[in-house]
Amino acid sequence: MKIISISNNKGGVGKTTTTVNVAAALHIMGKKVLVIDMDHQAQATYHFGINPNKVVDSIYNVLKGEKNYQDIIIKRKGIDLFPANPEMKNVEFLPIPAKEFLLKEALEGLTGYDYVLIDCPPSLGVLTLNALAISEFILVPLQAQFLPFHGMYNLFEAVQMVKKRINRNVEVAGIIGTMYNPKKSINREVMEETEKRLPGKLFSTFIRENVALQEAPSWGKTIFEYKPESNGAEDYMALTGEIIARFDLMSPA
Repeated sequence: MKIISISNNKGGVGKTTTTVNVAAALHIMGKKVLVIDMDHQAQATYHFGINPNKVVDSIYNVLKGEKNYQDIIIKRKGIDLFPANPEMKNVEFLPIPAKEFLLKEALEGLTGYDYVLIDCPPSLGVLTLNALAISEFILVPLQAQFLPFHGMYNLFEAVQMVKKRINRNVEVAGIIGTMYNPKKSINREVMEETEKRLPGKLFSTFIRENVALQEAPSWGKTIFEYKPESNGAEDYMALTGEIIARFDLMSPA
C-alpha cells in the first residue's frame, strides 16, 4: 500500500483536482483507492459530490479519537473517501501532545488499498504535517507561473524538516505541471526552470488548461465521468501511468 500526499503551500494550483483525478485514473486501472480529505475547506469532499456541511462524521472525528476510521468511510463508485468538514480547522487547537502524529495513530492497521491519496490543505500547518508523517511519497502540483514556482521551495524546506523530525522515509516523488498552455512563454519558461533547478523531479506529462477540469467539480464528478474524451482526462490518465512507473522505481519492492 502506497500512501501519497498531494501538497503545495499555495492554493489554486490544482492540488484537489489532481488528487481526485489521479485517484479516478488509478481506479480505472483496477487499483483499490482511498482518498483522505485533510483540508478544512473540504474541496475533495465537494469534488466527489458531497456537501461537507452535511458530513457529521469526518476525518476530524477520527483525529480526535471519537470515531474509528471504519465509521466514516464513504464509498463512491469504486473510490473510498474519508471526508472532511469545516471542523477540521479546529485540529490546530486540540489540547493533545504530538498532534502531528494523530493521523498515523488513527490509521494504524489500515489495509486493503493499493493507493491512499491525501489531499493536503494549502499550508504547512498541523494537518499537512499529519499527512506527511504517514506518507511514503509527496506529489507537488505546480501551476506554470513564477509566483507558485518560487513558493514551492517553502514546501521542499518543510519536507527536509519532516524527514529530520517526523518521517525520515518520506520523499518528493515528483512535480506536476498544471494549468499548462504550451503557447504561453511564461508556462514554458517555468517548466524549463523547474527541470533545471530540480532535475528529474518534473513529470513529463503536463496538465493542460482545460475548461472541463474546472466544470467537473460543480457536477460532483471526476474528469473521466464528466468528459472522458477531454484533454484533462487524457492528461490525467497519462500522468497516472507515469506516477505509477516512478513509484515502482523508487520502491521496487
